[in-house]
Amino acid sequence: MLTHCQDEVTVYPDYADGCAPALLFVCKTQGEESAIPRVMHKHDDRLEIMFIARGSGEYLIDGRQYLAQQGDILIFNQGAVHDERPHVSADSLIYSCGIHRMQIVGLPENHLIAGDNSAVIASGDHEASLHGLFDTLCRQVFGHERHAGVVTHHLMNALVMLCRTLCLARHRELEKTGASLGLSIKQFIDDHYREPIVLESIMAELGITRFYLIHVFKRFSGYTPKQYMIRRRVGEAQSLLVNTAMDVVTIAGAVGYESVNNFHRVFKMVVGIPPAQYKKLWMEGGQAGKKENG
Repeated sequence: MLTHCQDEVTVYPDYADGCAPALLFVCKTQGEESAIPRVMHKHDDRLEIMFIARGSGEYLIDGRQYLAQQGDILIFNQGAVHDERPHVSADSLIYSCGIHRMQIVGLPENHLIAGDNSAVIASGDHEASLHGLFDTLCRQVFGHERHAGVVTHHLMNALVMLCRTLCLARHRELEKTGASLGLSIKQFIDDHYREPIVLESIMAELGITRFYLIHVFKRFSGYTPKQYMIRRRVGEAQSLLVNTAMDVVTIAGAVGYESVNNFHRVFKMVVGIPPAQYKKLWMEGGQAGKKENG
């Protein structure tokens, strides 16, 4: 198949004017040597991109836990504290490179993605391309090939642009998924807030991790699941106080509190006054309104 190309791009998109990122190092580890852990640390002078060609491992990046596997891209922005625990495997193969003087428009120096984006991305259909780019980059650098500087410059920028494209696409996908998942979490709490909900119940129902559950719902609603449940219970209690003749003890039980003292404490923390005083204020206000209208 023949496809004609006419690409008039002369500079790399997304780079700030005058930005000329430089390759600091490339690294290729294989077999058991790749399983040596690199405990909690950060880099204040560079961006690092890692590609797991074969193998797997556990990585903590900026406070988020990831299980990475073959084909995954790992992004370590400058200043991101991370902990690397590759799994021992005789056939593992991991590539990485360090880049500095990189400035993408709208991001801090040596950042490939925003801090709230996922730092581990599956390469999917681009796995073979990334493997080839990293392998060629290593061959150029390790072999001191003729014109290696020019070739590695373009290989590095190809890696950066491809990884950034994949990261942004994955972020948009997660944003869309996150909105739907956030709604599912909300619905679960709305349906069960009277019960003694624990995060494990929601995790089991939706098949997600604790961190992802809290992160997604906080972005969706502005509250953690616990905060939302508390406000849901207190909101329902306010309605019952104003619209029914139920006493405070009964209402406490009706909205999920076994201890009336705990209900008092939480209600006052959220509303600012105890439940009985809240009811009195509303009832007296209602009576005053009726007298004035009469």
